[in-house]
Parts: sequence; structure tokens; C-alpha cells
Amino acid sequence: MTNFTQTSIIALLSCLLFACASGERKQTLADLDISDQRNSHSSVYVKPKSEDEIKQAYYEYIRNASKSDTSRQAAINRIAAMELSLTNKILAESEVRENEVIADKMYQQSLERAAELLATSLSDFPDAENNDKTLYQLARTLDQLGRGNEAIAALNTLVNKYPESPFYAESQFRLAENAFVSGNYLSAEDAYTEVILTPTNDRFYEKSLFKRGWTRYKQELYDEAVDDYLQALTYHRFDDIDTLNKTEREQFDEYFRAIGLVFSHLRGAESLDEYFADRTNFKYLYHTYTVVADIYVKQERYSDAVDTMSQFMAHHPSAAELPLAQLKIVSTWKEGNFTERLHEQVEILYSKFNPGANYWADYNNKQTRDKIQNELRDYVVQLATFHHSQYQKKAKSQDFNAAKQWYSRYITHYSNFARKDKIYSQFGDLLASGGNIAEALNYYEKAAFDGELVLDKKSAFATVTLSNELYRQADVAAKPTWLEKHTQYALRYASLYPDDPGVNQIIANAAELSYSAGRYEQAISLTELASPKQSSTIHFAIGNIKARAYLDSGDYSSAESAFKDLLETAKLSRSQSEKITDSIALAIYKQGEQAATANDVDLAIETFGRISDRYPQSDIAATGLYDAASLAVKNKRWPEAVFYLESFQALYPKHKFNKEATRQLSVAYLNANQTDKAAKQLEQLAKADENKEVKMTALWQAAKLYDDRGDVAGAIRSYREYAHAFPEPYPQNIEAMYRLTELYKQQRDFQKRFFWQNRIKTQDAKTSDRVKTDRTNQLAAKTVLELAQQTRKEFSSVALREPLAKNLKKKKSQMQAAIKLYGQASSYNIGEVTTESTYSIGDIYREFSHALLDSERPKNLQGEELEQYNILLEDQAFPFEEKAIEFYETNIARVKDGTYDEWIENSHKQLLTLFPVRFGRQPKVEAFFND
Repeated sequence: MTNFTQTSIIALLSCLLFACASGERKQTLADLDISDQRNSHSSVYVKPKSEDEIKQAYYEYIRNASKSDTSRQAAINRIAAMELSLTNKILAESEVRENEVIADKMYQQSLERAAELLATSLSDFPDAENNDKTLYQLARTLDQLGRGNEAIAALNTLVNKYPESPFYAESQFRLAENAFVSGNYLSAEDAYTEVILTPTNDRFYEKSLFKRGWTRYKQELYDEAVDDYLQALTYHRFDDIDTLNKTEREQFDEYFRAIGLVFSHLRGAESLDEYFADRTNFKYLYHTYTVVADIYVKQERYSDAVDTMSQFMAHHPSAAELPLAQLKIVSTWKEGNFTERLHEQVEILYSKFNPGANYWADYNNKQTRDKIQNELRDYVVQLATFHHSQYQKKAKSQDFNAAKQWYSRYITHYSNFARKDKIYSQFGDLLASGGNIAEALNYYEKAAFDGELVLDKKSAFATVTLSNELYRQADVAAKPTWLEKHTQYALRYASLYPDDPGVNQIIANAAELSYSAGRYEQAISLTELASPKQSSTIHFAIGNIKARAYLDSGDYSSAESAFKDLLETAKLSRSQSEKITDSIALAIYKQGEQAATANDVDLAIETFGRISDRYPQSDIAATGLYDAASLAVKNKRWPEAVFYLESFQALYPKHKFNKEATRQLSVAYLNANQTDKAAKQLEQLAKADENKEVKMTALWQAAKLYDDRGDVAGAIRSYREYAHAFPEPYPQNIEAMYRLTELYKQQRDFQKRFFWQNRIKTQDAKTSDRVKTDRTNQLAAKTVLELAQQTRKEFSSVALREPLAKNLKKKKSQMQAAIKLYGQASSYNIGEVTTESTYSIGDIYREFSHALLDSERPKNLQGEELEQYNILLEDQAFPFEEKAIEFYETNIARVKDGTYDEWIENSHKQLLTLFPVRFGRQPKVEAFFND
């Protein structure tokens, strides 16, 4: 505030104070506080006073008033109250203030003014009526200013001078707190006692009792301390422990922490017993013992903690908390890692308080019972597990018997939790390791299965292994029962854990047992569950069982498929492969026999013939083929007879039936029209004959026949085989390759078409010009042109956008590849191929130039930088446009040689667009043709 403003306000207040506005009446002290008044004697409005104006008026008044003026004290106290009100306002508004430094300064100054005013009031009016309140306000203000010693002095004055003051109890409490913090426990005790004895002490009574207990504790007056704690506790009237909210529970725990500390410094359990000897109805008696025990545990005085709980049990044998006390003893030994003592006390806990103990008939508190049973369940598991572990390490019978006893106790009382706690499986492990296999299996079954559901993988696996062992040990009469169990366990395990590393071994074993017992369907069902991810050796064994089961059960078709799977998927030795092949052939032959018996001639012929077609080296292949031919002759199926007999002679020229086959073939030729089967026969001939010329001619004719008949698959097969097998003569070879590109195009198999196009390009480049013809050049040129067209499409598909560098590199690479291919195509000097290639190269350059100009601009460029970038792009694009013009001009120059086609015309159209000044006139080419 400026001096000018301050002076103006003082002048205004002086005018207000000394009746400048009116001479009708004198103002009183109360008038200074009027903030909104109207003159009742006049219509003139008097502007209300602001709080600052009122405050300044009070300050002016106390400066000018006589010290003997009794109104002066009221003014001082009033303005002090205003300053304190201002501090409260500053605190309330501190969150929204922008300048906290100013706010803190204003707050401090206001407090200091208030303290000075209150001190002045006390100094100038030492006998004023409300000085106790003034002293209280002064103490609080000084405390807020951090002037603690002065605040304490004010409080001491208050309690000494005004013992009847309503502020007396609080002031004594504050003095006690200060003394306690300062370590002056005797003074603190006296002050707390004063508070306790003050009639109007409701607010501080309980706190003072509790804090006086602490002062006595600090002075080692433990009996007196616990009296205070318990008196405060009783006064508070806490509800039951389990119903307390968070705040109440924290205070409750604080009281008992103090109580526990006191007894821990006395004689522990003995002092507890003595103190509560005549207080047996104390509501929190058990809790007090546990608190003391907990303190001992924290101090690692485990024996003292146990003794405390033991004394509770001894002195209060009818207490409802007796089981909890025993549980506390158990947990204490566990906390201290005293294994032997822990086990002794768990035995006691179990003996006295297990779910079936007599104790619960008289003391059946549900909350206590549930807690004991839940905790006891865990300890039973721990002891069973401990002894089980010891048995595994030392193999001593006493450990085995102890573990068995605890597992049995668990199952007696807690069977509903046995699966959850894995007791069934652990008990099974124990019994199995002790040689009790049948009994172990019983518990593994309980652990593993719930009806058809598998609950535990490890236990399910154990049922498989143990049932297998019991099957092998069983006598003949019992074996079927154990086999049934074993296969069921194996099926369940394999169904749920198909990816388990050992699942195929399980399947193989169970399937082999079932197969050996003549249970073919069961063996097959098991093999269906085999995982293909397992090792080839075990997979072969499973597949072999499956195939043999099909064969022995008369399902020859399935047997054939199963043996084929083995042949195709397993890594077999030569001997194994031969055996599997013979088995496949046998399965097929058996199918032929079935068809012949059923008079299904078509199926019988096809099936018999299939053996030699697929497995010509098998033992029964020749017999099958001869049987097929014989059936065909018998039923006058001449084309089939010819085919099978020819095949027989080709495959088995030294067979014992060969003479008879020759005779039958001569009859078949006389009666058969061979043209409808020519292609297939030729193809077979090409495969069977060892003469190269015969094979080559037969295969080419077969391919042409397939092609002419529209059999695309057959044509592809034959052309492909020809192209691979006979690279010479080259003209015939390239015809085969080119026809493959057309057929694959027809099938829209562009990947394979691309393969043969590249094969033509590569092969033609390697081949000497001496063996090439105009036809081979034309085919090669067309092929390379098509490759160039495809690469051109890939070039066009690349857009120049972010990431620009990557896409530019890719597009440029595709451009170069396409130009190279067009150049190669043009090099064959095939009229329209050359003009199209020339035009396309120019068009690629033109497109690349436009793509550069239309490319996505970097997002961080603006203004002049973007303009410079655009200019740079134009400089880069221009040479490519020049290249395009160059190739277009090259193309139209061919008009002089009498060449004109759509590609020359297209070149001219592009030049009209790119270079209209030069090529906008009547083109020479048109003049040439007009002439």
C-alpha cells in the first residue's frame, strides 16, 4: 500500500471517527465496526466500511486512546481477532493463490501482529476479566509462529493464574505433551494427572490416561503404567475386536502394544498371571497374552512366548480360546524354526483339537473351530510332507510310517481338500516308493480322475505306469481286468495331453498289449491318439501296430492307408521299407480278393493292377497284375487286358506266367481298339522302356494326345517330364517348355508359369545359335517380353511415398530390371517384339519421371524449403523424360524401314504430348504411308 493511499484512508477514517459527516451525535467504539449503515435521520447514504477500513480505524483508535480507557482493551482484542481471522482466510485461500511467497508473508505478518496485540492487551490490562482466553489465544498464536518456549510460558501463566478457566485442561495437556517430548516424564506425569483430575476434561481424559501410562512406563513404573492403560481401554469401551473399523483397530492395537510392552518388561507370563488373578472376566484377557507373546516373538524370545501361552492355558483351562492358545504355541515354534518342538506341539494340537476330537462337543465356537481346522490342515500337510521328504532322503521305516500316519489323518478329516492340497498324489508317491503299488494306484486314481475328467497330469501318468506294472505281474485270470484299466488310463491321458513328450510311448505300450490280446479295435483307438510331433522311431512303432491291427481284423483298405503312412512319413531302413511295401501290397491284394469274391469285376481288376503300379517290387505284385489281366480277359475287357498284359510283360519278363501272358495278350490285341488308351499306354511305355528314343517319342506323343483331348493335367505332367528329361533336341525342348507356360497360364498357376518362362530365358541364353531356329527365337523373344511386362507391372505398383528412400530404391530397381528384360526381348529382332520393347522402355522412363514429380513430399518441408525441393525434383525428373523421348524417337525412326505398328503409333502419341512443338506438325510417318 502506498503512503498516499494509506494517508487518504487514515484521513477518511479520522473523518468517520470524529463525525466529519454529521454533528448530530458522537460515534461510539461500536460504530467502528459498522460496515453498512444508513442515516436514519437523513436520506443521505453513508458508504459501508470495508474490513481494511475497520481495521485501520481500530488501529487509529488504540494509538490515540488513553491506556486507562477500558474500551481500548476491547479494541485491541477485536483487532487481534481480525488478524487471526485473516490468517485463517489466507490458509483457506492458499490453494488458489498464484503467489505463495506473498501469501506466506502476509500470513506471518498477520500472526505477528496478532501476537503483539494479545501481548499488549495482557500487559496493559493484566487484571482484565477474559485474560485466560487471551493467554490461550496468545499461546496458540506463538506456537503457530514457532515460538514454542514463549507459547509454553503463556500456558504456564494460564494454568497458574486461572485454574478454573475452561482452557485449563487443554493447557495442562499441551504442557504435558511438551514435557513428554522433552523427556521430562515426571513433569509430564503431573500435568497429565492435572488433566485427569479436572472436571471439564472430557476431551482429554482418555488421552491423558494413556499418555500418563507412557510417562510411567518411561519411569519404569510398570504396574502403574498398566493401570493407566487398562483404565483408558476400559473408558474407551471398544467393541469386539473383529467388528472394529480401521481407525478403532489401530487405536486398540496401540493400547495393547503398550500393555504388552509393560508385561514384557516385568516377569512375562508370571506377572500376567498375578495381575489378572482377580480379573479373570477381563474382556481382552486372551488378547493380552497374545500381544505379550507377539512381542517376545519379535524379540526372538520364542521360549518366553511359548511359556506365556502355556501359562494362559494352565491358569485358564476353561477359556474358549484354549485351542487358539495351542495354535499360537505351534506358530511360535514354527516362526523360530524349531522343527522338533513344532512337531511335538502339532501332535498335541491334533490330539486335542482335530475335527473329531471330544473337545468340540462342549466348546463348538464356529469361528474358532474353522480357524483351528484350517490351520491344523496346513500343519498336517507340513508334517506329512516333512516325513515323506525325510523318507526319500534316508529311506528309514519310521519316516515312512510317520508320513503314512499323517497322510491318513489328513484323508480322515480333510478328504474334501485332498485334491486341492495334492494329498492323494503325494500319498500315492509315498506308497509307490514303499512298494505298495496297488494301494498307491488307488490314491493316484483319486488324485487323477473325477469321473471322466482328468484333474492331475502327474497322477494320471502314475495310473498308467502302475497299472502297466500290475498287468505284467498279474496271473492269466487277472490280466484282462488290469489290461482294461491300463488302456482306459492310457486313453484318458493321451486324450488330454497329446503334446506330452511321453504320450506316444504310453500309446505304443497300451496298443501293443491290446493287439497282442486280440483287441484290435482297442489297439486302433489308442494309436489314433498318437502325436505326430514325437520321434520317428516311436511313431513308426505305433503306426505299425495300427496297420497290423487293421490287417488282422480284415479292414484291408484301412490297413493299406496305415502302411502307406508309415512308408511316407517314417525314416526307414531298407529292410523296414521292403517289409512295409510287402504289407501294403498284401493289403491291396486282399482287397482285390474281396472284390473278386463279391463279383465286383471293375474294382477287382483295378485293385489287383494297382499293386504293380505302386509297388512293382513287392512279393505279390506280379501275381496281382496277372490276376487283373486274367479277370479282364475272362470278362472280355480288351483294352484293360492289353494294358495289364503289356505291363506284366514289361515289369516281369522272367516270371513263370510270362508265356501264358503272351498268349492272352495276342488275343486282347485282336479284340481291342487301342486308340482311346493310347496316351496312357504311351506314357507308361515312356516310363517302362529303357530305350531313350522310344521313351522320348512315347512321352511326346502322350503329351500331344493329352493336349489335343484337353487333359490339361496330363499334358502338363507329360510336357514337364519331357522338358526335364530331354533337353535335346533344343527346338523340341523349347516347344515343351513354351507349351507348359501356356497351360499354366490357362490354370492361372502363375508361379509355375514364371518358373518355365525363366527356364526358357536361361536355357536359350545357354544354347548355341547353331541349334536355334526362327521358331525358337520367336518363342524365346515372346517369353522374355512377357517377363518384362510382368516386371513393368511390379515397377508401376511401387508408389513413391514415405519411406521415400526405400520406395525410390525399390522402384528404381524394378525399372532397371524391366528395361534389361525389354532390351533382351528386343535383341531377338522380332518385329513387333522389338517395337513394343522400345516403346515400353520409353514409357518406363516417362512414368518414372512423372512418379518423381508426383512423389510424396517430406512432411517437415514448408515454404522456401519445399519450393527448393520441388525444383530439385524437376531437375532429377527431366533426364528421364529426355530418355523417354529418345526411345520414342528411336521407334518412329523405324518407319523409314517400312515398319509401322501400334507401338510406333503409340510412340508418336507420347511424343505429341511430351514435345508438341516438334511433333505437332503432320507426322512424317503419315506422309510416308499417304504416299
